[in-house]
Amino acid sequence: MRIFIHDEFGPETTAMLQALYSRSAESVEVHADTVRRRGSAKFMESYYVGYGHDSIGDCGATTLFFEGVSILAAKAIQDTALFSGQETSTRYIDFANQALVDPIGSAASSAYLRRWIDHYQSLLPVLQDGLARQFPAPEGTKAGIWSKAIAARAFDVGRGFLPAGATTQTSWMTSLRHAHEHLARLAHHPLAEVRELAATARERLAARYPSSFSHVVREEGDAYLRACAAAETYLNPRGLADAGYGFRCTGDVDDGALERAAGTLASDRPRRSALPRFLAELGSYECGFLLDFGSFRDLQRHRNGVCRMPLLTDALGFHPWYLAQLPAAQRVATEAFVADQLAEFRSLRDAHGLDDAAAQYLLPIGMNVLCRLRYSLPQLVYVAELRSGQTVHPTLRAVAQEMAAALRRMHPRLALHADMDPDRFSAKRGEQDIVRLEHVPA
Repeated sequence: MRIFIHDEFGPETTAMLQALYSRSAESVEVHADTVRRRGSAKFMESYYVGYGHDSIGDCGATTLFFEGVSILAAKAIQDTALFSGQETSTRYIDFANQALVDPIGSAASSAYLRRWIDHYQSLLPVLQDGLARQFPAPEGTKAGIWSKAIAARAFDVGRGFLPAGATTQTSWMTSLRHAHEHLARLAHHPLAEVRELAATARERLAARYPSSFSHVVREEGDAYLRACAAAETYLNPRGLADAGYGFRCTGDVDDGALERAAGTLASDRPRRSALPRFLAELGSYECGFLLDFGSFRDLQRHRNGVCRMPLLTDALGFHPWYLAQLPAAQRVATEAFVADQLAEFRSLRDAHGLDDAAAQYLLPIGMNVLCRLRYSLPQLVYVAELRSGQTVHPTLRAVAQEMAAALRRMHPRLALHADMDPDRFSAKRGEQDIVRLEHVPA
């Protein structure tokens, strides 16, 4: 047995080194020596172009960094089952000074968006002061950690008032093949901002990796992607009969079949251990519920299933949790503010003829959206357990606990390690940070 690590080459060359295994019995060391002698460009000219297998593109990876894109655009980039990356967190970062994407560009729309940001900014010190009085630091907790926990909780509440047009940053680590395929889909996205970033990203990738982005775009294939984008990009709540929009979870996994297939693997599973993947063949579960768009963004990270991107509208109301966290006087004023802002939203939307997609930029991410998921048993268990944790945003945590309760009703003998306790304020949020070490030991 021999094991080699070659990560000194670029993504295309690394992909080709792997592909040559299918055409040569020689060691990768031989191919790597060839690259070193002839140079990566010559190697690619000789082997990659015209090879004719899309799977080669799966063997090379690259990372793109998008900055100054709207929250909506970041979600579009992430709307793929193969997404890997990170995004600036509204739960830890102050968004008050972020630029805003305005689909109208008028003085009135600019002032409207600014009012959301001003209200967000005005709430943060009120929330932090109130939380600090309500929850003094426990004995033995470092002041800096507790201060971060207080700030994080304030952001949890304040973020509900951020408009979806607020700009953010996101990274995307992807294979060369998937970059080509996903950007081809995003080229037909309903949002002009997304179409523009897709075109720019593809242009820069083609300049960096010409052998991987020299695909001929067929007219009929492009037309089909355009039709798919119109049909699948957003789950629109209009016309969907979800009785009362209350939480529901149905599944076609027979409990007896689960016991026969898994035996003690299901009943004796220890905490932090995943169910075996083969149990996905038993069937699936569909969950439907309302959730604020801000928390849906965390739920969207779980892509081992179908998680439709919901359309952000004013039809389903503002999530009451955000208002319930405010001091009484502040809550009354904020309820009136939200009502006035939503009335102004409808006026701006109608006056300028905004379509549903573009109108999303003007709405706050605390608005409810219609969520519909289809998961296998291993994935539903994973989401219910992970997202029921104490550090999860409370609006999403409540949904995860509903998932866990539904699983317990359907599968009483299934080991389930969800946290069903009420919310507790603790220092854990303050400890979830990435910090720069000023003094690194030698």
